Amino acid sequence: MERQVRVGPVDVAYAVEGNGPALLLIHGTGGSYETNWSEMVGALSSQYTIITPNYSGSGNTVDHREKFELDDLVEQNVQAVLNEGIEQFHVVGYSLGAVIAAAIAAKYPDRVKSASLIAGWAESDLATAYQFDLWQKLFKTDRTLFAQFVIHTGFSQAFYRHFQNTEQLQQLAKEFTTTLAEGTDRQSELDSRIHIRPLLSSITAPTLVIGLTHDRMVPVEHTKELASLIKGAIYREINSGHLVPLEQGETLIGEITHFLSTVS
Repeated sequence: MERQVRVGPVDVAYAVEGNGPALLLIHGTGGSYETNWSEMVGALSSQYTIITPNYSGSGNTVDHREKFELDDLVEQNVQAVLNEGIEQFHVVGYSLGAVIAAAIAAKYPDRVKSASLIAGWAESDLATAYQFDLWQKLFKTDRTLFAQFVIHTGFSQAFYRHFQNTEQLQQLAKEFTTTLAEGTDRQSELDSRIHIRPLLSSITAPTLVIGLTHDRMVPVEHTKELASLIKGAIYREINSGHLVPLEQGETLIGEITHFLSTVS
């Protein structure tokens, strides 16, 4: 059953499932806990109490503000955990969620037991800002076109072996469109101005950073740099495009499961 916690002007929707040490999962831009984490929740809920918030603009978390700020998304995720009476937790973040997770680990070192950062980055350069400006414009203009572009840039070439023609891919884009968060454009705008570099030296929890070899949204060089800026971070790489929960979900779960087994 979905729950809510009030954080500032926003009622943050989140779900809790499982038993064991607390594990916070933070989704990526345009996603939600339902779309990004269903397989991982299914795989890990027998070992962990999993908290999966939807931050501003995703799922039933409605935020009418014109701009989203990273600090607000950090607090939304942390307060969802604290609302359950949980004081310490592991955190896993994907894409923008990885940025949020890193910021949480830096700001709450006494609460975070470990951090797993998937396809994250430390700072949005000009190319990144330009990309996310395009995302905003496509999303506002035609969501099916936006979905088609995300699919085109989000998977490795190997993923296309699952399809026989462009019609099948167009159908995938239509289905993808129905899952897009209403706040995708404002989340993308936040993506364009990420700057967490000054925070990273404050992370003390054991940290796993996962790069994606064929990532065209967050180039793997950016994720490698993120790892290099976190003292003692372990770097692993998955042979996938950016949409790794869809392309290499089992491999991703395996990497997270193995890392958590070493720090729990």
